[in-house]
Amino acid sequence: MDKWLNHPTSLKVLSLILAILIWAIVHIDPETSPQSVTSNTDTKIIEAATIVPIGLDTDKYVLTGLEPTVARVVVEGRISNLRTATNDDYVVQLDLKGVGPGIQDLPLKVTMPAGIREVEISPSHVTVQIEELETQTLEVQILTKGEPAAGYIVGESSIIGDTGNVVEVTMPKDDYARLEMVAVTVDITGASANVTNKKAKVVAYDTQGAVIPNVTVKPDTLSAETIITLPSKELPVQLRYTGNLPDGYSLVSINSATMAVTVNAPQTVLDEMNLYDGFVLDLSKVKGSGEVLVKAEKSENDITVTPGEIPVIVEIEATATRTMSGIPVTITGLEEDTKATITGSTNGRIDVLLAGADTLLQKVRNSEVKLSLDVTGLAIGTHQLTVAAELPAYIHATESENVTLNVTVVIVSTKEVDASGEDDGVDGVIPDVPTSGPDSSANPTEPEPTTDGNEEPSESESPSGNGQVE
Repeated sequence: MDKWLNHPTSLKVLSLILAILIWAIVHIDPETSPQSVTSNTDTKIIEAATIVPIGLDTDKYVLTGLEPTVARVVVEGRISNLRTATNDDYVVQLDLKGVGPGIQDLPLKVTMPAGIREVEISPSHVTVQIEELETQTLEVQILTKGEPAAGYIVGESSIIGDTGNVVEVTMPKDDYARLEMVAVTVDITGASANVTNKKAKVVAYDTQGAVIPNVTVKPDTLSAETIITLPSKELPVQLRYTGNLPDGYSLVSINSATMAVTVNAPQTVLDEMNLYDGFVLDLSKVKGSGEVLVKAEKSENDITVTPGEIPVIVEIEATATRTMSGIPVTITGLEEDTKATITGSTNGRIDVLLAGADTLLQKVRNSEVKLSLDVTGLAIGTHQLTVAAELPAYIHATESENVTLNVTVVIVSTKEVDASGEDDGVDGVIPDVPTSGPDSSANPTEPEPTTDGNEEPSESESPSGNGQVE
């Protein structure tokens, strides 16, 4: 034995055996069978790779169903390649080229980086639903979202700009049966002025108010505006005027085709308005007969008027005069047991000099001239008073040397007359004068100012005598 171990050849053989044993110990995997050895290849699992449809004719069809939407992919390759590639490099494709409408079962295909091969894909087929598309031209409606500021109301909404209010809608043909509308939305929350959405998205809604998917709209955005205003009320127009016409001219008529306007204002203000008198014609700017545009006055109560300007037809003529003779004067405000006498009158009748356009003067009747004298609170005795005149529109009283509305009134007690049996009137005569006792007296009209024949009614007076535009 010792002799064999000391032999050189035996030592070489023993060294070789030991070397083989040491190599085996290092390279053999104890977890595997004795025949398995380490390798430079490996496998990788992508649990949820997204399925990507390709090749569909999107001008005619739309993919409305895909089940499932992800796949499990097992691949194999060199360890270095597997480490370099990302999950996005493994693309699971669904080829829809040439596929028509309907529900179908189609295979999947995986594209992978170089040096890697597919081991397994699950599932290998998916179920798809393809529908035919249809394009229609539809009108766009406008929806509002939220509530305006307190006291304001929502007015009309409209599409603004050059695009118009129609769009082309492309969607699955069968979905048109449940289409309710295509619309844009304007958010008016807290608004106190008009609201504009310049890029309002056009959305298709079904009969339940839900958004319909798979819809293509051209154009897909529009500009929409919603009017936000204060409450409104339609009111008749009362035209006022101020200033004077040029010397020597008088009004014949003032007419406007605009009989009513729409007034926007806080509700508390509207409740107190029965007419709108914010249009004021400045007669000093009228140079002749014709149309004049009158703007609404600015208001401090947030009042807006539509229209804000109205056309008014003004007709003027040279001023003329006419004397109306024997017009009775009604005396109001007498105390009980008193009687009033107008000195120089004939049975309480006086002459009145009227001024105005000759066209109107010639139409005035005696019954249209109402004269009154208010003696309320006056004591017994002689008083200088001015007779008030109520006249047709655009006619006013004036004076001359012989005709005046300034009169002398004598008030006496009827008790003294009855007791003495004598008349204490002027020159011993008390003429009969139309009177109204305290029980029947009416509020008198303010005296008409004396003029040279050219003065027009003041701003507070109505051109037609009844407060309305003729």
